[in-house]
Amino acid sequence: MSEKIMLDFKHLPGGKNCMTSSLWKLLNHMGHKISEEMLVGIGSGLGFIYWKMKQMPSPFVGGMNGGKFPTILGLAVDRLGGEWKVLKSSSVKKAQVHLRETLESNQPALVCADLGFLDYLSLGGDDHFGMHTILVYGINEKDDVAFISDRFATPLTIPLTRLQKARASDYHPFPAKNKLMYISMPDVLVPLEKIIPSAIAANADFMINPPISNMGAKGILKWKGELQKYPKILPNNQIIAQALIEHFVYIEVGGSGGSLFRRMYSHFLKEASKVMNDSELQKVSVLYDSICEDWSTVAINLTPEEMPSLARIREIYVQNNEDMEQRGTKALDKVRDRLSDIPILTTQAIKEVEQFDIVFNGVSDLLAELYNKETEAAERLATWTRV
Repeated sequence: MSEKIMLDFKHLPGGKNCMTSSLWKLLNHMGHKISEEMLVGIGSGLGFIYWKMKQMPSPFVGGMNGGKFPTILGLAVDRLGGEWKVLKSSSVKKAQVHLRETLESNQPALVCADLGFLDYLSLGGDDHFGMHTILVYGINEKDDVAFISDRFATPLTIPLTRLQKARASDYHPFPAKNKLMYISMPDVLVPLEKIIPSAIAANADFMINPPISNMGAKGILKWKGELQKYPKILPNNQIIAQALIEHFVYIEVGGSGGSLFRRMYSHFLKEASKVMNDSELQKVSVLYDSICEDWSTVAINLTPEEMPSLARIREIYVQNNEDMEQRGTKALDKVRDRLSDIPILTTQAIKEVEQFDIVFNGVSDLLAELYNKETEAAERLATWTRV
């Protein structure tokens, strides 16, 4: 049994989302060139969800049309003509066997890892998110090292035992539970022009007719109503402050590509308009550009300047994201130094959120307008697929 496995793998910088950038790089490793934004589109990846469970320390707001892992990655692989399977185990030892066997087949391992156990990503506190996805392209079991590719400028090395802990996490939301996606692709993929119309149709239908009211465009209004009640439905101001910080992160800098995945989807539509030679997709992409600006404003207003500690936390995550995207591991010392300020800033933010009306009043009208714009965009796309 080999203690060290290292693949001839090319890390690609510039990833927007952890899941889609992992698949983008994995397909590139297999010789298939397709953009990350195209993967979002053909996976019908645009969505909205407001989610609150008793097991979760704070509510979650996300912009991906997801579901169980591998969510849109499985759809994208299916539509491109490939096959996939998810390997999982409650045993850390068995999960390590899955990882090793995947690497031995010359495939980087696409795994779920709880970002709460990845120090270069941690938001502090109970910031668990188990569907963060990375590629593992090498391990050295003797020296306790894992070689990973995240969405940032450079590849990273972390302790293998730390990776195992992140992989085994059962924290909500979306517990990692040692999940690994293994894919097989044909030499020639299904042409994009055959995939794009049905992928857009499915995505538009989800936004217009979601399975439950806290998803799709309707979910934006659901969140608006619940957000106003945070002082009553959340146990204390610490959880409120944590929720606002996490909402900002997941909307703007936490692997959404900016503006809750809308920037990525707008880029997909622009690319798709060229593939399909169709101007309507380009026009709808412009509407999504406007939607992007509104979502970015919502993110900022959730951590407003009137609450300077919250605003400073926002700035830290913006700076850290920019540094990691542009400099990768060279920025880690600065990233960790800034993160060390988070605990005291959070303590101060707990007092600031007593003025919660400032937050809600700053986003209430915008969320109502976003519901209208998102509905219009989805309806225009649905009409396009029927023409």
